[in-house]
Amino acid sequence: MFQDSELQLDKLADFLRQARKRRGWRQKDVAQRLNVSIDTIKRAEKGGAGVSIGHILDLLSLYQRLESFADVVNPYKDKVGISMEAERTPKRISATRYDRDF
Repeated sequence: MFQDSELQLDKLADFLRQARKRRGWRQKDVAQRLNVSIDTIKRAEKGGAGVSIGHILDLLSLYQRLESFADVVNPYKDKVGISMEAERTPKRISATRYDRDF
């Protein structure tokens, strides 16, 4: 895993742990609400790379932070991808001449 990815995963884990504690919930409470094992919650809160994205999204939804994920998946905010796509687009498109003599 990339070092930057590990750092962000650690930050996400800290957020998930703090969000749960601020709400006064136990790991068992969260697991029951999401219908997952307590182990899944523990791994998410420790930054486990094997926790499914579906469970992470469920946790963000439970903590009412799913909207913050919307920017991540918005294709119009992918500046690098948009720039690379623009580089591949032909600068000038030549018009094909058609025989219009019917």
